[in-house]
Amino acid sequence: MDEQLVQEMLLYYDERAEEYDDIYQGAGPAIRRYADKYQQNTARVCEIVAEFGHGHLIDIACGTGFWAPHYARNCEQFTFVDQSAGMLAECKKRIESLGLTGASRFIQGNVFDATLEPAAYDCALVGFLLSHFTQEQEDAFFQKLEIALKPAAQVMIIDSYWSERRKNGGRKKEGEQKRILNDGRAFTIYKKYFDKVDFETMLKRHQFRIEILHIGKLFIAAIAQRLPVS
Repeated sequence: MDEQLVQEMLLYYDERAEEYDDIYQGAGPAIRRYADKYQQNTARVCEIVAEFGHGHLIDIACGTGFWAPHYARNCEQFTFVDQSAGMLAECKKRIESLGLTGASRFIQGNVFDATLEPAAYDCALVGFLLSHFTQEQEDAFFQKLEIALKPAAQVMIIDSYWSERRKNGGRKKEGEQKRILNDGRAFTIYKKYFDKVDFETMLKRHQFRIEILHIGKLFIAAIAQRLPVS
């Protein structure tokens, strides 16, 4: 991916950090006429997240820590990773409000460069990250995840679903796309959307077996188990 595009994406998420959670209400960069669907999808994914996690959870591309209140009671330790300083600052506020600072570690940086202990994590939550990766980056990510996770670890992936609503809302399935902040500033990002086959194929290719698959109108989520090495 072009370095200029990478840097613009990083700046976008830094600048958008304080308003990032708007999307879960159908605001911000959401397709406004489907606001109720964003809210419904978010509520259902929150229910699934509330059943996920144990031991030491790593939240990769944690953003504002939006999902943390839902999985927090299931885990004992937490590691939050995000490249955006703005996002990580918002995440720290949320974790402090939950009283989990003492059980949490924060890593700011590109996940590919971040130092993750091998076989240290019982589970991983990956939210809206893979949709910003090229195929090469996706492969590299799962290779790093394989090293960081314990054997038979679970992963939960939440991302953007490719539906008629997206298409009718003027989105394209993959490529450069415009995003506009509340103050009107425009940025270009790389984004792709997943359909059911994309999600299933990706997880199977990287040696995960899907245990729960949820397909909403706008979000797709899966809990998958790492397959044992033969």
